[in-house]
Amino acid sequence: MSENTLDYQASGVSIEAQDEAIAAFRQDVESTHGPEVVAGVGAFGAAFAPDLTGISNPVLVNSTDSLGTKTIVHSRFGTWENAGRDVVGCVVNDIIVSGARPLYFLDYLGINKVVPEQIHQMVGKGIAAACREIGCALIGGEIAEMRDVYKPGDFDLAGFAVGLVDRSRMLDGSGCREGSVLIGLESNGVHCNGFSLVRAAFSELNHDQWTSYNEDLDSSLAHALLQPTVCYANAVGRCFNAGLLQAAAHISGGGLQDNVPRVVPDGLDVEVDRSAISILPVFDIIQSHGNISTDEMWHVFNMGIGFALLVSPESAGPAMEICAEHSPRVIGRLVQGSGKSKLVFRD
Repeated sequence: MSENTLDYQASGVSIEAQDEAIAAFRQDVESTHGPEVVAGVGAFGAAFAPDLTGISNPVLVNSTDSLGTKTIVHSRFGTWENAGRDVVGCVVNDIIVSGARPLYFLDYLGINKVVPEQIHQMVGKGIAAACREIGCALIGGEIAEMRDVYKPGDFDLAGFAVGLVDRSRMLDGSGCREGSVLIGLESNGVHCNGFSLVRAAFSELNHDQWTSYNEDLDSSLAHALLQPTVCYANAVGRCFNAGLLQAAAHISGGGLQDNVPRVVPDGLDVEVDRSAISILPVFDIIQSHGNISTDEMWHVFNMGIGFALLVSPESAGPAMEICAEHSPRVIGRLVQGSGKSKLVFRD
């Protein structure tokens, strides 16, 4: 038998580094817990006992997503905290579309090498902080160190969230009517979708071009692109609780034209006034550098609107007041259509 024994660390997995990372972020994670968390960090299976007060017919709403190829850019510039916030925003924004209140969140991190401080920034300062801000418990997760799967510097970050809503109050678009008002809530940039196209558009830029100050952006290109996805849970939740919403849509892959019609009943079309939307400078730069058509830009990116609400005309004012932190604006309305709902731009 060879004198050179093999161990787990030699094969590419450091249990000690993972333990150090968990110890670093444990307090941040546990700060998101309320009495509903029955078993959290360290348990084989996280356990959560939801408060069903006022809920006669509870429905659990679930969503999962990842950051896609945005992780490549986060890794390149070391924006670990932003990556953590990103994954919370992109997942939770999907479940609040139905009116659900986010209950708990779990994350999955696959990575080439565990560096405890990076993991602390991502999980403790990013994911946990974002969950705490919206009253959502971070109850568990997984860190998988796989050097044969991920190249040095590579990682994959995904999240899973569960929300709760009473079935009688779920937002399903049935309250939409001809004349319903479409309100857009501002994004802070690209959010998480379209980064394969973003990376292709800027593939020839060197490090200085990524990190130098850009007057149009009032920041570097890297800073503008790596802003974490805005989480709209608090504002949308207040609108929902006030009974103001007919429907809602998370503007992710597919842009306005694919996502808003998903929540509108057949027989109604969505008419959007593009002149009412303030296109963020980062999208102009992406388009010019990549020589991307205007139609493609609007079909891939949010173009400055990260979330949309459908309300009655009389509810538009109160809803916009509640959502003031997200610079709301009326961007369209529902009109009579024929057949499956579609979105039409008016310039």
